[in-house]
Amino acid sequence: MNRHYLAVLGMLTGLLGAAAHAAPGEYWEITNKMEMPGMPFAMPATTQKVCIAKGGENNPEKTSGDKNCKMTDVKTVGNKTTWKARCDHDGEVMTGTGEQTTTPGGYQGKIQFAGREMNMTMAFSGKRVGGSCDSEEQVKKIKEQVCDTSRYHSTADWIGSATLILQPGSACGEQRQQLCDMVRKDAPRDAQAYSALQQHEQHKLGGVSIVKDCKLDMAATTKSVCKTLNDHNYSQLSAHCPAEAKKFRENARRRECEGRSYTAETRAADLKKCLSGKSDSEDEDNSSETPAPRKSSGSNPADDALEAAKKLRGKFGF
Repeated sequence: MNRHYLAVLGMLTGLLGAAAHAAPGEYWEITNKMEMPGMPFAMPATTQKVCIAKGGENNPEKTSGDKNCKMTDVKTVGNKTTWKARCDHDGEVMTGTGEQTTTPGGYQGKIQFAGREMNMTMAFSGKRVGGSCDSEEQVKKIKEQVCDTSRYHSTADWIGSATLILQPGSACGEQRQQLCDMVRKDAPRDAQAYSALQQHEQHKLGGVSIVKDCKLDMAATTKSVCKTLNDHNYSQLSAHCPAEAKKFRENARRRECEGRSYTAETRAADLKKCLSGKSDSEDEDNSSETPAPRKSSGSNPADDALEAAKKLRGKFGF
């Protein structure tokens, strides 16, 4: 998942929540469907029952708006409204055009966005279901759902939601301090948290940097967590701790070599060879590449037997 995709998800979140406004309202059933070329899977349509301020269904800024999007060139002819939009989510800019048709009991429309690396179409519709409501209470309920921390079981989980927490104007902004405190505490000593932090910083998901927002000393954090490198976290830390990883491999090799059985006569040489990483088969191959030719007494077995008999006769005198 890259930052462009998350920026779009941020826009989607705004579109889903923009219908709720702090004013007396009535209930509507809102459906949104996003389509994005090149995605490995189709995004399912989402339907919500939300509270829209009375009369808000006639205003596309309330039915399809986003606080990070600016609408211009808004035109209404009959029951159809068109507009242009420019959305800026922390430097990720997308421009688009939208249209909406309103009926007495509902509305439907679509927005087509174009970005630097991706395009997106958002189809939306609303149906009045009736019943008075307090839209301020609706906003509170949505915030509680989005900002629910009970699903976070580790600091890595918190880091995975940093984009939602740290983006300017986020509904979950009050969790910023808690996130930063947990990252400062765990990233220097926990490989899982450190790895999640590195992944987040590599992609700058949503344009958000935990290191920058939390004023984290990444060099010191890396130096500290590298001291914990062991059998269990080697795969997570080796790329970030080259010196410690090299020493770890050397020690592992030494333990392996010292655990082998050698004869007393060859122990020192064999241990040295093992520590060098050279195998016995390599030495055997090298030593036997060009074996010394044996002198032959002839290719005829009878000649060989005669030669042996001469030697025996000379030795024993018969």
